[in-house]
Amino acid sequence: MVLESASEVPLRALNFTSDKDAPGAFEFPHITCVSTGEPLHLKTHQVPIYNLRDLRLKPSIDINSYTWEKLPFPDLEGSEGWEDRYGAFTCEWLKNHLGARACRLINYQIRRKHVEGDVSDNYQSREGIKDQQPVPAVHVDINRERASARALSALGEEFSDSDRLAIINIWRPLRGPVIDAPLALCDARTLDPADMERTTDSYGGGYFIRYNPKMKWVYVHDQMPDEILVFRQYDNTLQPELGDAKCIAHTAFLDDLREGQGLPRQSIELRCAVAY
Repeated sequence: MVLESASEVPLRALNFTSDKDAPGAFEFPHITCVSTGEPLHLKTHQVPIYNLRDLRLKPSIDINSYTWEKLPFPDLEGSEGWEDRYGAFTCEWLKNHLGARACRLINYQIRRKHVEGDVSDNYQSREGIKDQQPVPAVHVDINRERASARALSALGEEFSDSDRLAIINIWRPLRGPVIDAPLALCDARTLDPADMERTTDSYGGGYFIRYNPKMKWVYVHDQMPDEILVFRQYDNTLQPELGDAKCIAHTAFLDDLREGQGLPRQSIELRCAVAY
């Protein structure tokens, strides 16, 4: 992947895990750090975020742990049950794209940003949440301790831990262009496992990420509903304890350069279990 010089890319504000006593640190609600048992704290850092449309080489799942594709689906927010039809359609596409033996939907999440909404709403009673809010904190969805079991529960009894298993997310806007709260991804080759803070919450827990200036961040400028971001959250053949993170930290971010422009972001994200 060839990127333009960081000095040519505008800086955007991203929220990273922080020591609670660090200047400018603030508490992130409903998340607990496993190592300390204390609430998660974040701190804002300004980082360059590269536009994927400007890349001269296309990223890939195998090398970068993410890619982006044009994949129209004509029935977004269509008749009743469109979510399940979209899930089946996308899993079949991902299976073929990866050359996998199986791909099954774990779950999906629809987010609709609104002015009075707050990310803390996401952790209230799930029955009362129809549309969750974007998460403005750098994170990985699931920890390794529960990832294989989650994948196997979706894939079925014909698969086991002896198979190569992965969890891959597919993110798509429901309307576009996305100006308000786009999604940024960190190239997996630049994510140091030492910067991954294991956390727990009402969903089971994952990782929030400490700032490291070596990280390379990307997004799709003005992403449209026929464009998807595809990124890996887990692969049981990869070993972070040996320095091999290979999962994608990601976050919503507010583009200060275009504040107040565009409609509030609406998106659907699939979490897919893959067996190779």
